[in-house]
Amino acid sequence: MESKFPAVGELVVGSCSKVTPHGAYFEIFDYEGLGTEAGFVHISELSRTWVRNIRSQVREGQRVVAKILRIDSARGEIDMSIRRVSEPQRRTKLTELKQENRARGIVAVACEKTEIETEKVEKILLSHYGSIYEALLQLREKTAKILTKIDISEKVAKVLYDLAVKELQPPTVKLLGKISVTCYDSDGAVVLSDFFKKYKQAFKKKHKSSDLYMQVISPPDYRCTIESADWKTAETVWKNVQKEVQDSLRGHDVEVSFERK
Repeated sequence: MESKFPAVGELVVGSCSKVTPHGAYFEIFDYEGLGTEAGFVHISELSRTWVRNIRSQVREGQRVVAKILRIDSARGEIDMSIRRVSEPQRRTKLTELKQENRARGIVAVACEKTEIETEKVEKILLSHYGSIYEALLQLREKTAKILTKIDISEKVAKVLYDLAVKELQPPTVKLLGKISVTCYDSDGAVVLSDFFKKYKQAFKKKHKSSDLYMQVISPPDYRCTIESADWKTAETVWKNVQKEVQDSLRGHDVEVSFERK
């Protein structure tokens, strides 16, 4: 890995290498050349609440998502924050890391089969697409020719294409929520049964890029699963679902509440 520095404001994933009374040090993934203690999170940046015992928040070997606050390139020091990373940002970053690692595994298999140096192929894909996962997604949707145009041999491109189609699935995330709804109408059970049946049908017309799955936990609670391409879309759809459910039940004597899992 190259030992260049991340950018201020960038979200990174790191592994805790040392915990001190005043904060914790991290090795930053994709910047391993900077050392195992390149990133430092002060105790005040660990949590949005007061930290009484630092080890209740972080421990050696723990993987975290952090935001880059300051960089002293002369000293090789990087100040980071965990508390300034929102939950959606954390989930998105970890999903991206998982996807990139999966893509790297596919490239490694293709290079082993064709006896080509993995690092060379990765470098070409990164320079043209920014990420190996994005390169394989593009490859999966098109043909092997997009790789032969960027100096990857036809043999390697063909194997990569076959593996991408077989092994790489389009990105999806699942957001879990709970809807609690009680209807006090005389025919409340029928009202809710009809409502959820019609709402699931209407959902697909409004949110073509996402799927909705609903299941009764036990009245009045319903499990809601939203499947989307990314967390930002899923969170937006969840907000829309809350509004749509409330609007659709207007006119009935109901109590509705929502909980994000």
